[in-house]
Amino acid sequence: MKEYSREILSTPLDLVTDGQINFGCFSDDFKNINYLDTNKPFGFPIPRAFKYLRLKEWQAFQLGNKDYFILIAVYNAKSIAINQLIFYNKKNKQLLKYEKQVPFWKTKIAKNFQDSVSKFAEKNFNIEIVNKLVENFVSIKIDIRKHQKLPAIKAEFEINMQNKPNSAIVVSIPFGKNRGMYSFKNLSRVKGVLKYGTIEIQFEPEDSFSIMDNHKGYYPYNMKYDWVTGACIQNNELIGFNLTNNQSINPEKFNENGLWKDNKLYLLPPVKFLRPNGTDKEWLIRDNYNLVDLSFFPEIPNNFKLNLIALKSDYSGPFGYFKGYIKYAPGKKIKLDDYFGMGEKKFVRS
Repeated sequence: MKEYSREILSTPLDLVTDGQINFGCFSDDFKNINYLDTNKPFGFPIPRAFKYLRLKEWQAFQLGNKDYFILIAVYNAKSIAINQLIFYNKKNKQLLKYEKQVPFWKTKIAKNFQDSVSKFAEKNFNIEIVNKLVENFVSIKIDIRKHQKLPAIKAEFEINMQNKPNSAIVVSIPFGKNRGMYSFKNLSRVKGVLKYGTIEIQFEPEDSFSIMDNHKGYYPYNMKYDWVTGACIQNNELIGFNLTNNQSINPEKFNENGLWKDNKLYLLPPVKFLRPNGTDKEWLIRDNYNLVDLSFFPEIPNNFKLNLIALKSDYSGPFGYFKGYIKYAPGKKIKLDDYFGMGEKKFVRS
């Protein structure tokens, strides 16, 4: 069978040059993610303000170690903004979900991630992400003092990024002639502390990971994708993966699939997701090159449904365990049995 390959391009300064989006897989992040400079992303001239209102954007992190898994997200779809901290104790299966849904203007997503801040701030609910990719550093601060019947929770994390070319998944994926999405994903070690109630948990770089997950894009009105990610530190080696099936018009050339191992990124082919028994049972993730043979077993559900005619959301984002393998080079594969992570099956009309 033919080997899979995907070209990694040198990164231009701007995501959009002379009105045209630069599509491809790139060696480093963009200094200027200037989607509002796109010429006719929907096929006809529109005001800059309307382009902003159609630009979905979010910044998220999946963090964890052998005992805990955390999702942190600031998400702005312009129709609604969602700010989340979800903490899962794998030992006793306790889940704490802190979430605020607010009007879009209350949640700020950074214009770029070189030297910027993404945040949501209210009196009792604060998430702040300080991006310093120019220095290969990111910090996260969370302070939620009162939320429904949950205990107050605070957290601080420091992430030192890998300072190597091609260590991050950096893609610009077309959904049309001059319409698409940008994604930056990077696996790193993390140091931090999380406190809730009388409990304090330390996260040390020797055994704790973080996947940084940045997105911006002119998604279709009916937006849909399937996604899984997971990571682990084994024998002091940091290993993780990202697998997505989205609305790319040419997934062979434009996708965001990859495996991190030995501080190196291995690009992977398009994948398909099968859920023969629904989203609460086993997910099958496969490809056409026999490189990805993976199952995901949801352990804790995380669902959201909304139907307001023009605005609809059908979302499943469980946490769970993986079983199977990924082949990352000729004759080399890594078993991912008992890796922990999360998946998403998302449909949004907005």
